[in-house]
Amino acid sequence: MENNIKNQTRILWDQCFSEEDKRFVDLYFEKRYTDQDNVFIEKDGKVVSALQLISYPFSYYEKTIGCAYLSGCCTDPEYRSQGLMNDVIIKSLNQAKNNGACFAALIPASESLFNYYEGTNFIPTFDYSKIKINKSQQSTANGQQLVSGCQIISLQDHKTTRLQEDGEIDFYQVYEYFNTKMRARNCCIQHDEYDFGVILKDLELFDNHLLVAKYGEDICGLAFCYLRNGEIYIKDVFAESAAIFGDLITASARLSESESVSINIILPSVPGQKTHKLGMARIIDAETMLRIYAMTHPKMKLELSIVDPILTHNNGTYYINNGVLDKKNSIGANVVDIEQLTQALFGYNIENLPEKLQAFNKQAAFMSLMLD
Repeated sequence: MENNIKNQTRILWDQCFSEEDKRFVDLYFEKRYTDQDNVFIEKDGKVVSALQLISYPFSYYEKTIGCAYLSGCCTDPEYRSQGLMNDVIIKSLNQAKNNGACFAALIPASESLFNYYEGTNFIPTFDYSKIKINKSQQSTANGQQLVSGCQIISLQDHKTTRLQEDGEIDFYQVYEYFNTKMRARNCCIQHDEYDFGVILKDLELFDNHLLVAKYGEDICGLAFCYLRNGEIYIKDVFAESAAIFGDLITASARLSESESVSINIILPSVPGQKTHKLGMARIIDAETMLRIYAMTHPKMKLELSIVDPILTHNNGTYYINNGVLDKKNSIGANVVDIEQLTQALFGYNIENLPEKLQAFNKQAAFMSLMLD
């Protein structure tokens, strides 16, 4: 029966995501899909609406909390406009709460879907900044010469746990560096070792590259490079210095033979720079997140009431005082909705929130390398 559900879900994907490369769908169902994560609705003896509810760790003020990532949301075209996906999402949120997740996140596939997901109280929470460099301009600036003294190694074959070109680096050493740099980010979705291997498999499958900067025996930078529609996208990058960062960009330019190719560097939101919407979030367990926030912000004093139309366990009045959170089930005067609380807890556009929520810290919540 479970294999039948998997097969039916794959058929549903082929219907709804016909533009996707079959190699990616094969990879997803081999490495990412699990029956336990598959939340679905059956009608007329077949799966007609489904999504994958994938668990990710999330770094939050030096703590690690659970994130439920909604992936591959789809409904059979013949069964749309019946509220099925809405039902699947609500089912997923309750399942995620039982799994210990504090919040849910997703990346809408199009601009119009941001409005759709607001129907289940998701709200924009994750942005990114983008630096765009023309290869010819970049070449003129540094002559395509490496200046940091590092060796840049391109991903060739991780299946033997080796990254090879001019040098050799152990896969686990690369992951350890990656994980250390990711963990240093506050409000960021993390990737465990298995997930990192899936990311590398996706890179390899489409002849993309992980560039590794190495100085002696030590790794000092990474750049995840994707070639799309004649342009280079660096979807995440880490470097120990500006010189190493520049060398990784120089090396990425060499991945394309075109002299006019653009290099697009995706970064966590940079203050003062234009930002672009990436993903949405929705609080699942308000009490746990507020308790962690209170513990890590002992000077905060705040009273607010929360109204959540779907996850009613979040409803109540919360008191934050000297690092301690108390909750009462009654609703007081200082009412905020769950969307406003979500943005406050992630520090998103704090200045646009009600005054009582502007006591929360402004942050740049980020997610990357999500196979979106």
